[in-house]
Amino acid sequence: MSSNSVKTERKKPKTKKILIIIAIVLTVLFVGALIATPFMVMPMFLGQRLEQEQYISTDYGIDSERITLKTDDSLSIAAWRTRADSPKGTVILLSGIENPSVTAFFGYAKMLADNGWDSLLIEMRARSESEGDEIGLGMTEWLDVKAGVDFLIGDDESKDLPIVTMGTSMGAGTVIIAAGEIPEIDAVISISAFSSWSDMFVEYMSMGGIPKVISVLDKPFVNMYLGLHFGFDALRYSPFNGISKLGERPILLMHSTEDSQVPYSQFEKLLAEANKNQIDVTTFIREGDEHFICYEEYFYVPAQDLEFSKTILDFLNTNFP
Repeated sequence: MSSNSVKTERKKPKTKKILIIIAIVLTVLFVGALIATPFMVMPMFLGQRLEQEQYISTDYGIDSERITLKTDDSLSIAAWRTRADSPKGTVILLSGIENPSVTAFFGYAKMLADNGWDSLLIEMRARSESEGDEIGLGMTEWLDVKAGVDFLIGDDESKDLPIVTMGTSMGAGTVIIAAGEIPEIDAVISISAFSSWSDMFVEYMSMGGIPKVISVLDKPFVNMYLGLHFGFDALRYSPFNGISKLGERPILLMHSTEDSQVPYSQFEKLLAEANKNQIDVTTFIREGDEHFICYEEYFYVPAQDLEFSKTILDFLNTNFP
């Protein structure tokens, strides 16, 4: 055997070792990037309070009573109660993660009052007049809903009447979580809910151009971040888990096909879980990018969006005749 072939054979093990080291380094860097991403991105959503424009109920043709709710974790939460003549029950209303304030939904309260329903509009924690240091992505805000339910069942005028929760966007996710934890909630109306925050994180990364496979791989690390931040028990509070706990209670799921804020795939995931658990689910799907489902020109007077308002009122009338 020539000296050259001996040298070649001796180089092979060294080359293989170098390649293994490079592979290990790249793997460590890749996993490190996955771990670091939630720590870089999530502070954009957490650790903040929001001051929102406030609206006046009388501008919508309805009177309201400003009340303060007390949560199980000792926060004072701002809420407004509106009344109907001979009410059939109360609809608790929530807004989304940032804007608008729930007071922008007095038009919804007016529509409901005209059709026999009281409303309790709750400004979730860390927003405007409500206490709280940060947004909780529904994992803490469901306690704000519980405070509203506790108020209603402790009130002589409402304690024997149905309670329906209705939310938009993050508020929709929150009312599903709340219903899963609070048996006194009799029905849910969900407008553009996400299935879980980690699922939404994956969607946002994908919409930002990150390959889907990488986004999915990052999901456990998003949950790890949320668990470290809120406590790992909080991870069980997701709309996906909540919808499976509804039992015989009905839910109306509403979504738009081109939603740019909460993709339609989130609706499909919630609907699949509802059907898997034989939940009484009604759906309303609107074409286009209509995150609030109600057309923008009718948002302050939703009764004028006839298809939208009829769907909500039919759902209420069917389940609570």
